[in-house]
Amino acid sequence: MGRRILIGVSGVIAAVIALAAIGVTRAHLAIRHERRPLPTGEAIVTNLAGDDRPVRLTYINTATQAMPRSAVLDAKLDPHPAEPFVMSHPSFVLEWADGRILLIDTGMTHDGAVKFGKPIQWMTGGGAIEPLVSVAHQLGDAAQRVRGVVFTHLHTDHTGGIHSLCKAVHHHLRVFMTVAQTERVNYTSRPGLRLIKGAHCVRPEILPDAPLIPVHSPTHESFPGVFVIPAGGHTPDSQIIVAYVAGPDTPRTYVFVGDIVNNIDGVTYDVPKPFLYRTFIVPEDETRQSELRLFLRELRDRFGFTLLVSHDQQAIERSGIAPWTNDRPAAVPADDQKSDTEGQDTDPL
Repeated sequence: MGRRILIGVSGVIAAVIALAAIGVTRAHLAIRHERRPLPTGEAIVTNLAGDDRPVRLTYINTATQAMPRSAVLDAKLDPHPAEPFVMSHPSFVLEWADGRILLIDTGMTHDGAVKFGKPIQWMTGGGAIEPLVSVAHQLGDAAQRVRGVVFTHLHTDHTGGIHSLCKAVHHHLRVFMTVAQTERVNYTSRPGLRLIKGAHCVRPEILPDAPLIPVHSPTHESFPGVFVIPAGGHTPDSQIIVAYVAGPDTPRTYVFVGDIVNNIDGVTYDVPKPFLYRTFIVPEDETRQSELRLFLRELRDRFGFTLLVSHDQQAIERSGIAPWTNDRPAAVPADDQKSDTEGQDTDPL
């Protein structure tokens, strides 16, 4: 009897491993189709010209977590493996002169961050995650000025704050999405898509397929000066977002990298993520990823664009953009602890 049980358990384990291997293989094959032509730097510069550009850029962090750089960069290729690294989970806030706000990503809620950070701590040997509060709570009354959202990709640490945002606003939110984000997600980003579809205030705005897509609605509010570049590489739905911020200081062009890299040195030295991560945890297209890293480096070094890597807290601080500030207390509301985690997949992505 014991032998039969052992054989049965072994068979189940083998079947699970086989199914997982099939899923990973399919994800790798699928993401290789997401290699859209990239725009030239000159084309980006030309399209950024015009009026009614955003006048202010800030960021809202929803969690931070210290960990070794080997968790985000291939240790064999990292020229500075001993340097500290802090993973951030921000939402970026673009504001226009008339007060309207476009959010790039929505971060996580307090409770969602706690759940998200535990497996990462176990996997990396890093510190415990320090959860903050949702974007909606940190924005306070300014949440009513949020008129649109665009996501760098649909992993839940980037989409987890959408439900709390819906609870805070009294109007519909336009979520600008590429066809890849609505139709070609894989198993790593499907939970994030479910969160967006389940948010009662969201009205999807499907963007056309092009190398450089303006964040524009033919019937509702648009956001001049902001463009989407279909990227792939990290997930099929990954995209690079470019924004020209007109003031109040010297105008600057910002490139929101998402998770194409998780540390700015991935761009500087063309260093990939760790092998196990990019092969099994989040199946990436490394050929495309290298192409994107070189593309981003050219935008920075040749054209002077400022790169903003979502998960590199120290690089965000060095970029010169300020954190969002207001007078609301930082206490965690009960609603923030409970909301937005029903059905949320908190795997470390």
